[in-house]
Amino acid sequence: MIMLFPVYELNIAGSEWFIIIVVIIIFIFPTKITSFSRSVGRILGEYEKARTKIASQKDMIISNSPTKSSRHDYIGPKIQRPIASEREKLELIATSLSIDHYDNLSDDDLRKMISAKLKEPENNNDNNNNK
Repeated sequence: MIMLFPVYELNIAGSEWFIIIVVIIIFIFPTKITSFSRSVGRILGEYEKARTKIASQKDMIISNSPTKSSRHDYIGPKIQRPIASEREKLELIATSLSIDHYDNLSDDDLRKMISAKLKEPENNNDNNNNK
């Protein structure tokens, strides 16, 4: 069989189709492209203004807030190693809170003493604020 007309296959991949479509759009809609690019530029400008405004407001709030709050200060123990048991944890917390003579106490009594000690600063602040 003799081929009179050769058959050519177009091996056009996805990115090549994208380039062809972009070139066609540029030739068909040149005025709309400029107005579209201006609109995109305005949108990006507004976005950047809003982003910088929010960032400056956040920085202002952070700079005006007090750095330490006595109500949220961490007064717990500084743990240096893994704790093996619940009792060891309670004893470590009791020691860090300056609770003495906890050797003969049960775990529940020690927990109550720790809770009372942790609530003390909050109660003192409430009494100072009422005066």
